[in-house]
Parts: sequence; C-alpha cells; structure tokens
Amino acid sequence: MNWKKRILIVDDQPAVLMLMVYLLTSAECEVVAAKNGTEAIRHAQKEEFDLVITDIDAPGINGFEICAYLKQDFRFVRTPVIFISDHYWEEDRRRSLEFGAADYIKKPLDGAIFAKRVLAHIK
Repeated sequence: MNWKKRILIVDDQPAVLMLMVYLLTSAECEVVAAKNGTEAIRHAQKEEFDLVITDIDAPGINGFEICAYLKQDFRFVRTPVIFISDHYWEEDRRRSLEFGAADYIKKPLDGAIFAKRVLAHIK
C-alpha cells in the first residue's frame, strides 16, 4: 500500500495556510491545518504526523513552544519540524536549530521550492 504522508501545518495567515495546504495536497500528502498553537497541540495529542510546519509567530503557543512540546512526546521525537517566518532574523534561525528544526523557510513562499524542501524531509 502507498500511504500518504501526514503533515500538520500551523499558520494564522489564511492565504499562506491555504497555499501550503494546496501545494502539499497536490503532492499527495494528507494535510491538517491549524490556525494557532493551541489548535496544533490538540491535533498532536490525538493524531500522529510525519512532519510539522509551524510559523514561529503562531498565536497563543508560538512555534518554538510547539516544537518543544512535540519533542517531549515519544511519538514526535524523530518527526521533522520546519519553521516558517515572515522575517529572517539570524537569532530566530539559530534558535530554530537549537530546538531541533529540520529547516527554516522564509515567507513569502516560492511554491515549487517550498514543496520540494518539505518533501525532501519526508521522502
């Protein structure tokens, strides 16, 4: 059987979230979208994912806190987490690596490059 890869995406910008969902479902991934960190944690408590994409500035529980929460759960210890952000601050990039991020992608997203970078972490 060919199982679809499951991806959790966290972003409070509807247009960006819709773009990421479209790009990854077009690449035959199963995508669950969350508008904030609290919603993302709720999904993670009930479901497992092959990869998580989170905006650093997610409302409520931010991307770093989401990542820290996930990495404490044995189901997500090896799950790649990709941070995305509107800004490219070296401090955020450094912190994302300290939190164990697999990648750091700056918005606005280039659709083709975004999809390839994400899929590279789950193939």
